[in-house]
Amino acid sequence: MKSLSPHHPIVNYCVAVTSIIVAIAVRILLDPVLGNEYPHVTFFFAIIFTAWYGDLGASIVALVLGCLAAAFFAFPRGSLEIHGIDAQVGTGLFLVVGLSTVFFSESMRNANRRANANADELLKKQSDLEHEIEERRRAQQAHVNLLRRLVNVQEEERRRISRELHDQCGQDLTALHLGLKCLEESMAIDPEIARQFKILHQLLDQVAQEMHHLAQELRPPALDELGLRTAVESYLRTWSSRTNVPVDFEYRGLNQKRVAPEVETALYRTLQEALTNVAKHAAARVVSVVLNQCEQDTLIIVEDQGTGFDVESGTLSTGSRQHLGLLGMRERISAVGGSLDIESTPGTGTTIFARVPSGKSVR
Repeated sequence: MKSLSPHHPIVNYCVAVTSIIVAIAVRILLDPVLGNEYPHVTFFFAIIFTAWYGDLGASIVALVLGCLAAAFFAFPRGSLEIHGIDAQVGTGLFLVVGLSTVFFSESMRNANRRANANADELLKKQSDLEHEIEERRRAQQAHVNLLRRLVNVQEEERRRISRELHDQCGQDLTALHLGLKCLEESMAIDPEIARQFKILHQLLDQVAQEMHHLAQELRPPALDELGLRTAVESYLRTWSSRTNVPVDFEYRGLNQKRVAPEVETALYRTLQEALTNVAKHAAARVVSVVLNQCEQDTLIIVEDQGTGFDVESGTLSTGSRQHLGLLGMRERISAVGGSLDIESTPGTGTTIFARVPSGKSVR
């Protein structure tokens, strides 16, 4: 047989009847002391208990039964009639206080039910919010992992193309240069043809230099072989000679171990993009670069005294090209768990802080 819950309506009515029976028994025990006085005293406690434990229906039943039972203890005994102003006033107060207790308890139960319902709703919303946050965190992590894989694939492709340009195309250009040299020496040519050969040699040297520069831009060998500091110094020399903008470079390094390759690559590419923006937009007369390596993180600071821009909108005082460059820098640094901070005001220059945790060091 299925058992009833503690607050089932039948249980509540049973509690109401039982509490009145107990109140009657206690009143009988106290009858030698109380006599005809205070006929309702024990029934107050029965109603209070029933109102606290049961529901509205059971509380009213207890109130009615208590009022009827108390009448038997009032004068005249054994009758439902109530004589005397004191007994009548007492009965009226009993009903008023009893009804107040019943409805107050019911109001408290309703308030408690509403509070529990609100708490359940809040818990559900909190659970939904936590689920949404977790889904967004997973999506963000998936985005970071995808970006990291794309960057790694891009760098591998850059490395392959750079190696082919340096090795295969470089050898072909060298062979072409030697072939022209042998052809020039083996032919009896007039001054005009000699001048044309000289132009071809110069053009060939220019193509070789441009190809070497392109290979360096795609993937500098120093970054793989010698590390971030050497690659940065080499790039700064090349960039300064190409743009005619002096660069003040400072290295602060307590950690002599190399950090993970993806960290070096992210910082190097960020430096490239920052200096590209300086060359195109900043109109700076000098640039300062600081590379700080310690056990906790690696930091690159790029500072110029150029035109500056509004960081909030990501637009320059002279154009809007830099926004995508800044976004790419942020994503690249974020992919390796770092942060990119930018301080800039139109007319006062820009400072970029790219910080990445050193993580696992490599040799």
